[in-house]
Amino acid sequence: MEVLELEPLKEKKLKIIAIESEFPIEWWFEGTPKEKHDLVWNLNLISREYLHVIEGFIKKYKPDFAIEEKGSRWEDTISHDDPLEVLFKNNGINYQMVDISENAEAYLSSSLDETKSLITKLSNKIKDVLERNPDLSKKDYGFERLVLWKEYLQAEYEEQENEIRFKIREAWMMMKILKITQTFSEKKITALFILDSRHFNGITLLAEELGLELEKHKIKRTIKMTNNSDSEQLDNLIGKSILDLTPIKIKKKETSDKICYFFDTDDNASPFDINMAYDAGYDVVIPISKATVEKIPKLVQDAIFSRKPNSPTSFFIGGSNVEEGNKIAEKVIESLVPPFECPVIIDPRGSHTTASSIVAKTIEIASKHGINISSGEKVVILGAGPVGQIASILAAKIGCEVSIIETWDKSNENFIEKLAKELTLKAGTRDSKIKGKFAITDEEKYDIIKDATIIWVLAAAGVEILSSNIMSKLNGKKIIVDINLVPPYGVSGLKPKDNDIKIFPGIFGIGALALGRLKSRTEALILNEASKTKGLRIFDYAYAFKVANKLVNGSNIEVSF
Repeated sequence: MEVLELEPLKEKKLKIIAIESEFPIEWWFEGTPKEKHDLVWNLNLISREYLHVIEGFIKKYKPDFAIEEKGSRWEDTISHDDPLEVLFKNNGINYQMVDISENAEAYLSSSLDETKSLITKLSNKIKDVLERNPDLSKKDYGFERLVLWKEYLQAEYEEQENEIRFKIREAWMMMKILKITQTFSEKKITALFILDSRHFNGITLLAEELGLELEKHKIKRTIKMTNNSDSEQLDNLIGKSILDLTPIKIKKKETSDKICYFFDTDDNASPFDINMAYDAGYDVVIPISKATVEKIPKLVQDAIFSRKPNSPTSFFIGGSNVEEGNKIAEKVIESLVPPFECPVIIDPRGSHTTASSIVAKTIEIASKHGINISSGEKVVILGAGPVGQIASILAAKIGCEVSIIETWDKSNENFIEKLAKELTLKAGTRDSKIKGKFAITDEEKYDIIKDATIIWVLAAAGVEILSSNIMSKLNGKKIIVDINLVPPYGVSGLKPKDNDIKIFPGIFGIGALALGRLKSRTEALILNEASKTKGLRIFDYAYAFKVANKLVNGSNIEVSF
């Protein structure tokens, strides 16, 4: 039994010229004798005009072989005097019909026999019920269920039959074309393929996957209207050509590779972000390490001016040096020139997507415990790094009372107070001023967080910020987040995999791994959207928050950015 197996050609190049058949080529599992007779009759009735079109393709492309979709034509009804076969034979071109094998067709048909039998039984039952009770109301529950069941089964059967009619048969036809190609010794082969145009999309996808060149041609049919006198007899018109068939080449939509220029401030560009960009749909990701502001204008303008306006080009800013990354982002945007503008993704050290995920995840878990954090709840952020800064801006924008705490003993109170003022300006909120505080001892930390409902521990990895001594003294319902993946973790009793776990009485924790999954999904969706975007669009923490919040909460909180 022949097995369906598609493998790319080795050391051969095949060009397929796909030509629409003059008439539709039908296929059924079980056609009636009349249907199959009509099909054979129609497909053998080929106009002179269509033969002339095919002759033109033969002269232009000089094919090595020709194939035609067989459809539901029985072997014993196919005539070797078929005009197409004769035309190809006279031109010394090997011609064959291709389709799914009879054994495969029989096997697939048998797999649907049970469904088909049940549909028949239900149809007979419905008919019998109606014959015995013509006045039966359609609203009768039992009868209604009977009809619905039959309709559902019929729809399922037709869906499965259509998958065979198109996807499976197309694969079989392509396999047979590849097998014929292998019989030639030449390296470059050209084939004419006559088929129903309903298969064009499926054949195109297969050709792309197999690395084959494909041209598609539809046939435009025009009836010529002649100004003949009423007295002219019909017999006199028969010999005249009143049909005009014109082949129309279907041009491929021009496509350009989706290119992402990844500016990373580190010595080595992050493999994590490079892989994320490829998986999100970019064809090419070009990492540029040790990126600095001074280098940006030339790099950006070289990238945009070498491509057409609205080409799928994006700029992605990453790296550990967040301050430099933000400056690079500003310079990228400044260097873009209309009409060559492109989308810009800003996520240095993952700070934008991480902060956005923290806020969105907190909203989700808090709501489960009856807490609406956008109604003025007190949020304390321990850690004044990039993630903490962006999280504080987002929290202020959704209406929280925000305090950002510097816990690094090498810093000072002046630094954090100045930073808090800058963050308040960036947040742009009138009623929610971000407060900055310096706290390095347990007592100082406890005094700040004891009245908070939401606590985000966003400090350096491998440092415990909230000890068991602090945690055991806390009272009331609280949601705590820790992004630390390196032991000792940032919060005593909170593990990276925890997701809404009660770690102390009334205190529910969210660990780094629970956040990491949301962060990765958010970044992937941003990259995918950017890859499809034309023109200037900024994908920063504002957009990242909308994405993350929609992922976990199903809707967007209205935030003005």
